Amino acid sequence: MRPYIPSLQSLLAFEAASRHLSFTRAAQELELTQTAISHQIKTLEERLGIKLFTRRRNLLALTPAAREYLQSVHEAINLLSRATAQARKKKSNTVLTVTCLPTYAVQCLIPALPDFQRAYPDITVHVATSATFDEFERNSYDVAIRYGSGRWASVRADRLHGEEFFPVCAPSVLQEAGEFASIAEGLSRFRQIRTYFYSMYQDDWPAWLEAAVHEPVEFAGEAVFHLQLTSLAAAVHGVGLVIGRTPLIDADLASGRLVEPFKVRVPSNSAYYVASRIDKAKLKKVELFREWALGTLGGDTSGIDTGAGQAAPSVTSLDQPAGSCASAVAH
Repeated sequence: MRPYIPSLQSLLAFEAASRHLSFTRAAQELELTQTAISHQIKTLEERLGIKLFTRRRNLLALTPAAREYLQSVHEAINLLSRATAQARKKKSNTVLTVTCLPTYAVQCLIPALPDFQRAYPDITVHVATSATFDEFERNSYDVAIRYGSGRWASVRADRLHGEEFFPVCAPSVLQEAGEFASIAEGLSRFRQIRTYFYSMYQDDWPAWLEAAVHEPVEFAGEAVFHLQLTSLAAAVHGVGLVIGRTPLIDADLASGRLVEPFKVRVPSNSAYYVASRIDKAKLKKVELFREWALGTLGGDTSGIDTGAGQAAPSVTSLDQPAGSCASAVAH
């Protein structure tokens, strides 16, 4: 036979009446009538077979048995209260899935993420990185940090950063190169770091050389890496000279891990955007992330809303493992 367990309503009535030593004040707290409190206490006394309260000169007092029972009731109610609060907290917890390129995740998003977590502790952030453009065309994420023109079909895109690209290296590499009279002479003293997969893929070196140098250049050597993330890491560790792109190298320049040997920067036609598909752009969690990203990560806040039916331009990213030109669409 199952042991008798009083109803929660009876226990709450007993606990409140015990604290206030008043049925009237207990009724006010629990938003019940005084008659209802009296009924709950009487039912509990009958089921327990003990007297819980006595009256002396119209003053309510606990019996010795009630005082002992009250300790256990307190513990039970507090335990239920904590468990309920925890369950409600888990229920209200919101998961936000953010997709971005690996280099941006490591260099920009992750260092700033604790600020977002402090501002919105009930939002659990899932960061997914992809080095292929196809991932950004799926609908499995809430918000993305995308690189390109900002014009994507059925996507709201708010501009985070413009971009400039230029060569950078470790301070020790620049020191070893010594002084030079021209850019071409200086480049000849560096090992060139390429982010390169095969002949159909090009990084930003050709565009920078065309803008900065008007004569043939011979580098001291070459090192090749698969992603911009690994190319930048190689530069930090002194492998050679790499093309860096803002904002991906801003922190390394500020800290002195990387330096800029030549004062020639080339502006890019592409930029970084915080983007969501139209059906998710108005979700509260997405709006909160967008507002935070524009204020914390962004350098400018001009937005572009793109409607369905617009063709996405072809844009190539150094984070892409360079499949083919066709795969480098709508990055």
